[in-house]
Amino acid sequence: GYEDGTFRPEAQMTRAEAAAIFARLLAEAKGENISSASARYVNFADTVQGAWYAGYVNYLSSYGVVMGNSRTAFRPNDDITRAELTAMAVRFFEVTDKENTQTTTKQGEYKIFNDVSSGYWAAEYIENAALYGWVQGYGNGSFKGEAKITRAEAVTLINNLLNRSADEEFVARNTRKLNSFTDMYAKHWAYEAIMEAANGHTAVLENEAETWER
Repeated sequence: GYEDGTFRPEAQMTRAEAAAIFARLLAEAKGENISSASARYVNFADTVQGAWYAGYVNYLSSYGVVMGNSRTAFRPNDDITRAELTAMAVRFFEVTDKENTQTTTKQGEYKIFNDVSSGYWAAEYIENAALYGWVQGYGNGSFKGEAKITRAEAVTLINNLLNRSADEEFVARNTRKLNSFTDMYAKHWAYEAIMEAANGHTAVLENEAETWER
Protein backbone atom coordinates (compact mmCIF):
# COMPACT_ATOMS: atom_id res chain seq x y z
CA GLY A 1 0.00 0.00 0.00
CA TYR A 2 0.88 3.65 0.37
CA GLU A 3 2.42 5.52 3.26
CA ASP A 4 -0.98 6.86 4.35
CA GLY A 5 -2.21 3.30 4.96
CA THR A 6 -4.37 3.05 1.86
CA PHE A 7 -4.28 0.53 -0.97
CA ARG A 8 -6.25 2.60 -3.52
CA PRO A 9 -7.85 -0.33 -5.34
CA GLU A 10 -9.28 1.83 -8.12
CA ALA A 11 -5.97 3.60 -8.84
CA GLN A 12 -3.92 2.67 -11.87
CA MET A 13 -0.56 0.90 -12.21
CA THR A 14 2.27 2.05 -14.46
CA ARG A 15 3.97 -0.19 -16.99
CA ALA A 16 7.19 0.11 -14.96
CA GLU A 17 5.42 -1.04 -11.78
CA ALA A 18 3.95 -4.02 -13.62
CA ALA A 19 7.39 -4.88 -14.99
CA ALA A 20 8.83 -4.85 -11.47
CA ILE A 21 6.21 -7.34 -10.28
CA PHE A 22 6.74 -9.80 -13.11
CA ALA A 23 10.52 -9.47 -13.02
CA ARG A 24 10.60 -10.45 -9.35
CA LEU A 25 8.24 -13.36 -9.95
CA LEU A 26 10.26 -14.55 -12.95
CA ALA A 27 13.58 -14.30 -11.12
CA GLU A 28 12.11 -16.32 -8.24
CA ALA A 29 10.75 -18.97 -10.59
CA LYS A 30 14.03 -19.20 -12.49
CA GLY A 31 16.19 -19.10 -9.35
CA GLU A 32 18.03 -16.09 -10.74
CA ASN A 33 19.08 -12.69 -9.47
CA ILE A 34 18.16 -9.49 -11.24
CA SER A 35 21.58 -7.94 -11.53
CA SER A 36 21.78 -4.24 -10.76
CA ALA A 37 24.29 -4.10 -13.59
CA SER A 38 21.47 -4.66 -16.06
CA ALA A 39 20.18 -1.20 -15.19
CA ARG A 40 23.20 0.24 -17.01
CA TYR A 41 22.01 -1.20 -20.31
CA VAL A 42 18.86 -0.01 -21.97
CA ASN A 43 16.83 -1.87 -24.56
CA PHE A 44 14.36 0.94 -25.20
CA ALA A 45 14.98 4.55 -26.14
CA ASP A 46 12.84 5.85 -23.28
CA THR A 47 14.23 3.57 -20.57
CA VAL A 48 16.43 5.89 -18.55
CA GLN A 49 19.83 4.51 -17.62
CA GLY A 50 20.00 3.95 -13.87
CA ALA A 51 16.24 4.39 -13.37
CA TRP A 52 14.71 2.25 -10.60
CA TYR A 53 12.80 0.21 -13.17
CA ALA A 54 15.58 -0.23 -15.78
CA GLY A 55 16.89 -3.52 -14.41
CA TYR A 56 13.40 -5.01 -14.22
CA VAL A 57 12.49 -3.94 -17.76
CA ASN A 58 15.77 -5.18 -19.22
CA TYR A 59 15.50 -8.51 -17.40
CA LEU A 60 11.99 -9.13 -18.72
CA SER A 61 12.97 -7.94 -22.18
CA SER A 62 15.72 -10.55 -22.32
CA TYR A 63 13.01 -13.22 -21.94
CA GLY A 64 10.54 -11.53 -24.27
CA VAL A 65 8.04 -10.90 -21.48
CA VAL A 66 7.86 -7.17 -22.21
CA MET A 67 7.82 -5.47 -25.55
CA GLY A 68 7.96 -1.84 -26.43
CA ASN A 69 6.03 0.32 -28.82
CA SER A 70 7.52 -0.26 -32.28
CA ARG A 71 10.42 -1.95 -30.44
CA THR A 72 11.88 1.40 -29.41
CA ALA A 73 9.73 2.83 -26.61
CA PHE A 74 8.63 1.04 -23.44
CA ARG A 75 6.60 3.94 -22.01
CA PRO A 76 7.49 3.11 -18.38
CA ASN A 77 5.43 5.88 -16.83
CA ASP A 78 2.24 5.22 -18.80
CA ASP A 79 -0.60 3.51 -16.98
CA ILE A 80 -0.83 -0.09 -18.14
CA THR A 81 -4.01 -1.27 -19.85
CA ARG A 82 -5.97 -4.45 -19.23
CA ALA A 83 -4.77 -5.89 -22.53
CA GLU A 84 -1.13 -4.99 -21.88
CA LEU A 85 -1.07 -6.59 -18.42
CA THR A 86 -2.84 -9.67 -19.75
CA ALA A 87 -0.26 -10.00 -22.53
CA MET A 88 2.56 -9.62 -20.02
CA ALA A 89 1.02 -12.32 -17.82
CA VAL A 90 0.73 -14.80 -20.70
CA ARG A 91 4.30 -14.16 -21.87
CA PHE A 92 5.49 -14.60 -18.28
CA PHE A 93 3.71 -17.94 -18.11
CA GLU A 94 5.17 -19.09 -21.41
CA VAL A 95 8.76 -18.68 -20.19
CA THR A 96 8.18 -19.96 -16.67
CA ASP A 97 8.21 -23.54 -15.44
CA LYS A 98 4.55 -24.44 -15.04
CA GLU A 99 5.29 -26.37 -11.86
CA ASN A 100 6.72 -23.21 -10.32
CA THR A 101 3.73 -21.08 -11.31
CA GLN A 102 1.28 -23.76 -10.13
CA THR A 103 -1.18 -22.58 -12.72
CA THR A 104 -4.41 -24.43 -13.37
CA THR A 105 -5.02 -26.15 -16.68
CA LYS A 106 -7.29 -24.67 -19.30
CA GLN A 107 -10.92 -24.48 -18.21
CA GLY A 108 -12.77 -25.05 -21.48
CA GLU A 109 -14.11 -23.17 -24.43
CA TYR A 110 -13.27 -19.52 -24.81
CA LYS A 111 -16.20 -17.21 -24.33
CA ILE A 112 -15.70 -14.46 -26.90
CA PHE A 113 -15.73 -10.90 -25.59
CA ASN A 114 -17.86 -8.68 -27.77
CA ASP A 115 -15.21 -5.98 -28.03
CA VAL A 116 -12.20 -8.23 -28.83
CA SER A 117 -11.98 -8.82 -32.58
CA SER A 118 -9.79 -11.52 -34.12
CA GLY A 119 -7.54 -8.78 -35.51
CA TYR A 120 -6.98 -7.08 -32.15
CA TRP A 121 -3.28 -7.18 -31.24
CA ALA A 122 -3.92 -8.86 -27.85
CA ALA A 123 -6.75 -11.17 -28.92
CA GLU A 124 -4.72 -14.37 -28.55
CA TYR A 125 -3.32 -13.31 -25.18
CA ILE A 126 -6.80 -12.49 -23.88
CA GLU A 127 -8.17 -15.78 -25.21
CA ASN A 128 -5.44 -17.79 -23.48
CA ALA A 129 -5.84 -15.90 -20.21
CA ALA A 130 -9.61 -16.41 -20.31
CA LEU A 131 -9.21 -20.13 -21.01
CA TYR A 132 -6.94 -20.44 -17.98
CA GLY A 133 -9.47 -18.56 -15.86
CA TRP A 134 -7.14 -15.65 -15.12
CA VAL A 135 -9.35 -12.89 -16.52
CA GLN A 136 -13.02 -12.18 -16.75
CA GLY A 137 -14.94 -9.58 -18.64
CA TYR A 138 -17.74 -7.31 -17.58
CA GLY A 139 -21.43 -8.00 -17.26
CA ASN A 140 -22.15 -6.61 -20.72
CA GLY A 141 -19.80 -9.15 -22.33
CA SER A 142 -16.94 -6.72 -22.94
CA PHE A 143 -13.30 -6.99 -21.93
CA LYS A 144 -12.26 -3.33 -22.29
CA GLY A 145 -8.71 -4.10 -23.34
CA GLU A 146 -7.72 -0.47 -23.80
CA ALA A 147 -9.03 0.58 -20.38
CA LYS A 148 -6.42 1.27 -17.73
CA ILE A 149 -6.30 -1.64 -15.33
CA THR A 150 -6.93 -0.89 -11.67
CA ARG A 151 -4.67 -2.04 -8.86
CA ALA A 152 -7.43 -4.36 -7.62
CA GLU A 153 -7.85 -5.93 -11.07
CA ALA A 154 -4.09 -6.36 -11.46
CA VAL A 155 -3.72 -8.11 -8.10
CA THR A 156 -6.62 -10.42 -8.92
CA LEU A 157 -5.17 -11.36 -12.32
CA ILE A 158 -1.73 -12.10 -10.87
CA ASN A 159 -3.19 -14.17 -8.02
CA ASN A 160 -5.19 -16.16 -10.56
CA LEU A 161 -2.07 -16.66 -12.67
CA LEU A 162 -0.17 -18.01 -9.68
CA ASN A 163 -3.15 -20.05 -8.43
CA ARG A 164 -3.18 -18.15 -5.15
CA SER A 165 -6.30 -17.52 -3.08
CA ALA A 166 -6.86 -16.31 0.44
CA ASP A 167 -8.17 -18.50 3.27
CA GLU A 168 -11.29 -16.45 3.95
CA GLU A 169 -11.96 -17.98 7.37
CA PHE A 170 -8.37 -17.39 8.53
CA VAL A 171 -8.51 -13.78 7.31
CA ALA A 172 -11.82 -13.16 9.08
CA ARG A 173 -10.49 -14.59 12.36
CA ASN A 174 -7.17 -12.75 12.26
CA THR A 175 -7.94 -9.43 10.60
CA ARG A 176 -6.31 -7.37 13.35
CA LYS A 177 -3.07 -9.35 13.09
CA LEU A 178 -2.77 -9.07 9.32
CA ASN A 179 -1.56 -6.32 7.05
CA SER A 180 -4.62 -4.34 6.07
CA PHE A 181 -5.56 -1.03 4.49
CA THR A 182 -7.76 1.79 5.69
CA ASP A 183 -9.69 1.97 2.42
CA MET A 184 -10.38 -1.76 2.08
CA TYR A 185 -13.37 -3.57 3.55
CA ALA A 186 -14.49 -7.19 3.59
CA LYS A 187 -17.33 -6.65 1.12
CA HIS A 188 -15.07 -5.18 -1.57
CA TRP A 189 -15.01 -7.57 -4.54
CA ALA A 190 -11.17 -7.83 -4.45
CA TYR A 191 -10.73 -7.88 -0.66
CA GLU A 192 -9.57 -11.51 -0.40
CA ALA A 193 -7.24 -11.17 -3.39
CA ILE A 194 -5.60 -8.11 -1.88
CA MET A 195 -5.26 -9.73 1.54
CA GLU A 196 -3.65 -12.75 -0.14
CA ALA A 197 -1.08 -10.55 -1.84
CA ALA A 198 -0.41 -8.30 1.15
CA ASN A 199 0.34 -10.99 3.74
CA GLY A 200 3.16 -13.50 3.79
CA HIS A 201 1.89 -16.88 4.95
CA THR A 202 2.36 -20.62 4.83
CA ALA A 203 -0.51 -22.65 3.47
CA VAL A 204 -1.62 -26.10 2.42
CA LEU A 205 -3.06 -26.27 -1.10
CA GLU A 206 -5.90 -28.74 -1.56
CA ASN A 207 -8.39 -28.81 -4.42
CA GLU A 208 -7.03 -25.45 -5.62
CA ALA A 209 -7.93 -23.83 -2.27
CA GLU A 210 -5.49 -22.57 0.35
CA THR A 211 -5.69 -23.38 4.05
CA TRP A 212 -3.46 -20.91 5.84
CA GLU A 213 -1.40 -22.36 8.69
CA ARG A 214 0.16 -19.13 9.90
